[in-house]
Amino acid sequence: MINEYVLNNGIRVVFEQNRHFNSAAVGVWVGVGSRDEDKDNNGISHMIEHMLFKGTKTRTASDIAISTAVLGGNLNAYTSKECTAFYCKTLKEYILEAVDIIGDMICNPLLDETDLEKEKGVVCEEIDMYNDSAEDYVHEYLQKKAWKDHPLGYLISGKKKKVMKFTREDIVSFMSNYYVGNNIVISVAGNFDGDEVLEQIKKSFRALRKLPADKRTIRKRTKPVYKPVVFSKKKDIEQIHFNMAFESPSFIDDIRYEFTIINAILGGDVNSRLFQTIRENRGLTYNICTYGSAFSDTGLFHIYGALNPNQLNTVVELVKGIITDLNEKGITNEELENAKKQVITEMTLNQDNTVDLMNNNAKSIMFYGKVYSFKESIKAINSVTASGVNACIREYFKLDNMSIAVAGKV
Repeated sequence: MINEYVLNNGIRVVFEQNRHFNSAAVGVWVGVGSRDEDKDNNGISHMIEHMLFKGTKTRTASDIAISTAVLGGNLNAYTSKECTAFYCKTLKEYILEAVDIIGDMICNPLLDETDLEKEKGVVCEEIDMYNDSAEDYVHEYLQKKAWKDHPLGYLISGKKKKVMKFTREDIVSFMSNYYVGNNIVISVAGNFDGDEVLEQIKKSFRALRKLPADKRTIRKRTKPVYKPVVFSKKKDIEQIHFNMAFESPSFIDDIRYEFTIINAILGGDVNSRLFQTIRENRGLTYNICTYGSAFSDTGLFHIYGALNPNQLNTVVELVKGIITDLNEKGITNEELENAKKQVITEMTLNQDNTVDLMNNNAKSIMFYGKVYSFKESIKAINSVTASGVNACIREYFKLDNMSIAVAGKV
């Protein structure tokens, strides 16, 4: 059963209760990410995520860490381009405590200057870690180049030079615009008492104010212009990592379900065209796959692979050949039916995971304004036709509009 509420301070709350679970998951989603930043404060959303774990007026950082371990070690957070999320999965009897801890972190953070200086070093180490990961590097820098000078192309973690200049005042000012009730969604899924959890949410988040739109100084989101790019970076590693990308629709576009099917057929699993042709039949790579980076107004569809440098040109030509074949011949009815079964099976299995349920409901409320039920999603997948998929392929998968980023011994 799904229930929705709006609190007096504007926080939107969504519950999905299921007594058959032993666990419950709570997530607090804030509608702010790296695309809401500018060149001077890029990375501040991610820094705030880090700082909220460094203590509150009633809990030290050590207290939060100890509580996290007691709750199962599942209190965590992440920053994306469009939102920041804090979440916890725990036993049903501890869900009220989880709500209170996250509420305390968000509503009463210390934001100590000494802690900030320490955490700058941690974030810089994280930036170096991602730069050392060729897989992450080709993904992030392809987006940065393809959406040149647009905030959607900013690196989520920012640049070290900018990160080191953040002040406590910068963080407080940024939070005052975005960490407000009418920019927050709280989602709870699993086995819990709805009345008790709702009362705990009201208590733990009552300090957040509802800030009218005319009182908020926020960066207006504009849609980026995609420009195909070719980008390479020399790295002293054994493999070449490549990432190809095509512009794709947003995750609120009606044809998002066609792209779900395209992903399954092209590179979503071991039965896909790319995997079967390039890995199984030719043995040219250990890993090749596809995935989407969809946002509220645009997106990219990615093809990723890691392989021996000597095989790069051969693999790229094979990928281009598969894309050309899809454009000319389209998908088969057998591929369509198999992809539907695959997608629906995955969606059904996700119904057994309280974190997935919580995330899906939070995303739906934040970006769609409503929760799409499981039955609605299944119906939408089943309604996808081969002609609809083929029309999307012809419109979006054009080789002269393809980007590619490569990292390794180029």
